[in-house]
Amino acid sequence: MNQKDFASSKVFYDTKHFPRGFSRSGFFSKKEADMLERSGYALQELTNGNRKPATPAEEQLLTVLRGERAPGTDLEKVWIKYLKHISTKRVSYTTGMAFAMSEGGDFTDVETD
Repeated sequence: MNQKDFASSKVFYDTKHFPRGFSRSGFFSKKEADMLERSGYALQELTNGNRKPATPAEEQLLTVLRGERAPGTDLEKVWIKYLKHISTKRVSYTTGMAFAMSEGGDFTDVETD
């Protein structure tokens, strides 16, 4: 990869999915977090079609995104990992207790089975 590959003057952040940053998420290694911050904006622009590929490496990324080949470089692998993570729905469970409001405005326990 040369310096022109995935070049961007903007640092990439995803505060919606990683509000504390990539490196503090526990999902990415320090190296992966650095790659995302450095090249993520360009990767996102290429993925969304807002940027045309300027180098062979960028063109190669698009073939990976189309599913025509497996990710080969570290950057391709971390970008696919990122995309999978943000597109996976997560379900969170709470305790089996439910609450209902009584006519007087007080909360009362309701049995759940």
